[in-house]
Amino acid sequence: MITPVPDCPHYQRNCDKKAPCCGKFYPCRLCHDANYQGPNSDGCKTEIMDRYNVTVIRCRQCLCEQPPTNQCISCKIQFATYFCSICNLYEDDPKKDVYHCDECKMCRRGIKEQNFHCKVCGICLNKKNQDSHKCLDQIADTNCPICLKNLKISTTYIAQLPNCAHFIHTLCLNQLVKSNIRNCPICSIPIIEIEDYDLLAEAAKIIIPTHMQNLKVSYLCLDCRQTTNDICFNYYLKCSKCGSYNTKQ
Repeated sequence: MITPVPDCPHYQRNCDKKAPCCGKFYPCRLCHDANYQGPNSDGCKTEIMDRYNVTVIRCRQCLCEQPPTNQCISCKIQFATYFCSICNLYEDDPKKDVYHCDECKMCRRGIKEQNFHCKVCGICLNKKNQDSHKCLDQIADTNCPICLKNLKISTTYIAQLPNCAHFIHTLCLNQLVKSNIRNCPICSIPIIEIEDYDLLAEAAKIIIPTHMQNLKVSYLCLDCRQTTNDICFNYYLKCSKCGSYNTKQ
């Protein structure tokens, strides 16, 4: 008896893949990876399924096992509108655009003609940012500073922060903005503007405890990157160089 495979939350397709590591059928590699429970569990000992070495797929309609192609050799149905024979990726969602990048060595979200591969950053980016983005060697092959998932192999969109070279998932960036966090989580470079007069009003309301009123501190301005020394402590410190309140003690 063939065990039914649950629907895939990541992709739409009419076939399942046989994982080369454990020999079990999964809708996609992400479903396999989500099922990983550690090297000491009774399940698969491989955390990330090898997408490139899948040699067997199974039609969801007639259950025929066959080599990876985009049409069932038995019932002749098409498995997906998009099929990559290198990544063994199937996607039948009409709302998702997918293409294969030879330099990324994997399939990427988006329209190929609208993107380019930056060899320094190691990732595909929108052509609108080709002349303006900041390069840092293989910066995209790191983890998102918010969700800690690898950016390069991500199936969701990523973006480069506007004033530094670090990348982040666009959904995670939206969370930062909604939380009123104005600095890059990695280097503290400002990513959004906050009106200084709002902070000035807040600073005026604060009563400094008596024992801290003569305390001298040094602080770094995260806007102009200059350091100010020997200033009386306050919860909101104004940069003596550029006037910004975006400072860190």
